[in-house]
Amino acid sequence: MKRSSLILALATGLLCLSALVACHSERDPKDTSAATNPATDSSTAATEPGTAESDTTAEPPESNSAPESNSASESDSTTESDTVAGADTAATTKPAETEPVTAAPRYDYMEAEVSPHVTIEKSDYTDMKLTLPASLQITDQDVADYIEYIRFDYRTPDNGSTQVKDKPLKLGDDVYIYYKGMINGEEFEGGSNWDDTTPHQLGLGSGSFIPGFEEGLVGVIPANATKEKPVEVKATFPEDYGNELSGKEATFYVAVEYAVQYTLPTYNRDFVENTLQYEGEKNFYASDKAYLFEFESFLRKQLELRIASEVENAKISALWDYLTEKATCQNLPKLEIDFYYNNYVAEIEYYYEYYKSYGGDAFVKKFPTMDDFAKSYVGIDQDGDWKAELTAHAERMVGKDMIAHAIAEREGIESVTDEEYKAELQYWVDYYAGYMTEADILASMGEIALRESAFAAKMQNWLLERTTFTFETEAAE
Repeated sequence: MKRSSLILALATGLLCLSALVACHSERDPKDTSAATNPATDSSTAATEPGTAESDTTAEPPESNSAPESNSASESDSTTESDTVAGADTAATTKPAETEPVTAAPRYDYMEAEVSPHVTIEKSDYTDMKLTLPASLQITDQDVADYIEYIRFDYRTPDNGSTQVKDKPLKLGDDVYIYYKGMINGEEFEGGSNWDDTTPHQLGLGSGSFIPGFEEGLVGVIPANATKEKPVEVKATFPEDYGNELSGKEATFYVAVEYAVQYTLPTYNRDFVENTLQYEGEKNFYASDKAYLFEFESFLRKQLELRIASEVENAKISALWDYLTEKATCQNLPKLEIDFYYNNYVAEIEYYYEYYKSYGGDAFVKKFPTMDDFAKSYVGIDQDGDWKAELTAHAERMVGKDMIAHAIAEREGIESVTDEEYKAELQYWVDYYAGYMTEADILASMGEIALRESAFAAKMQNWLLERTTFTFETEAAE
C-alpha cells in the first residue's frame, strides 16, 4: 500500500492520533522491514489491468508538518482511520523548517474519570482470542511462487531477440500481446489494450498479471492466436485486489503478435549455491534436499519480514474491532470529537486544493467542488453525507480512546511517569533534530498529547500481551 503524507499536523494541529501506535511502539520511525532476496528482489508490482492497480497520482509534498502523537485506538493502513483521513504510521520525511503553531485544545483523559462512561467486562479484555486473515500467513505456495519469481529473473534467451511465431509459449518467454478483458460479457475499465497501436510486452512467469493469466498462455502458438481468432484465457482477480473487481473471474481474449523465448534455470542446489550464492547456515548437509529445505526456510522468513508491519496493523485493527464490539461508551467528550473532525476536514481541504492545482481542468471537471471531492475521498456515494460520515468516524475514534483509558483506570496502569513523558518528548526531539527544537515540539503538540502518546504505546503493548492471534484457514474464508 502506498503511504499517505502527513500534511496537516502544524497547519491544523494534530492529525488523527490513533494512526501511530504500531509504528511508534517499535520506537523507529523508518521502515526497516523490507526483505531482500538472496539473489535479487524481483518486482511483482502490477502496472497492467490484469494486476493490482498502480498508483500514479502524484503525492502532495509534506507541508508544515509537526510530529504526531499516539492514541491507543488503532494502527495504520489497515484501520478505518486510513480510509477516511489518509493517516500514516509515521512521518518518513522530515518537514521543512517552519514556524510551529500552538497545539490544538485537547481533552485530558488522565485528569478525567473515564471508566464510569464505559461498560466492558474484565473477561472481555484479559484473555482475547482473535483471528487474522489467512492472506497474511506465508504458506508453502507463497514460497514456491517466490522461487518462480527468482527463476524468472535468471532466465536465459533461447536465440537472442528472435521473434518466434510458430512455437508453443512457455514460462520464461516474453510475449507481445493484445488483450481484452470481460466480466459477465461486458468489458471493464482498464482491462484492455485491444485498440493500442503496439502490443504489450509480458514475461510469462513474472507474476505481473493476476493469477491464471500468464499460465493460461502456456502452450499457445502465436500464429494461432490472432485478433481475428484470439485465444480465451480465464483468470480470477484476488480477493484483496482492492476494488470492485476483487474476487471476480474474467475472460480475456488474447492475440499474440510474437514471442521472444527464454529458458528458466532448474531449481536445484547448484542454482541456489552457485548462481544465487546462498550461504547455508551449516557446514554439512545430509542431502541436497536438506540444503534446499534450509534455503526455503530462509525465503519464508524474508517473506514474513516483508509483511511484518501489515500483520502488526492487522492485529491492532482486529483488537479494536473486538473491543469496540464488546464495550459501550457514553458521554463522549465533544472537544475530542471536534478535534478529530476538524483535522479530517482540514486534510480533505488541503488535498482538494493541492490536486486542483496539480490536476487542472480535468480534476475540476471530475470534482467541481470540495464537497464532490470529499465524498470520493471519504469513500461514500455522491448522494451521501460526508460530514455525517466524518462525525461518526470521529465518534468511533473517541470511543476507542475512552475504552483504552477505562481499561487502564480499572487496571491501575493509566499513569505516565515523568520519565516516560520525557522519553516521549526526547523521541520526537531526536526525530526532528535540525528541524524543530524541543520548544517547537512542545508548542505544536502540547504536554497532554505527548503524555497520551506515551500512554498509547504502553497500553497497546499491555492489550496485545493479553491477546492470542491465530490465522483464519482458507476453508473458513
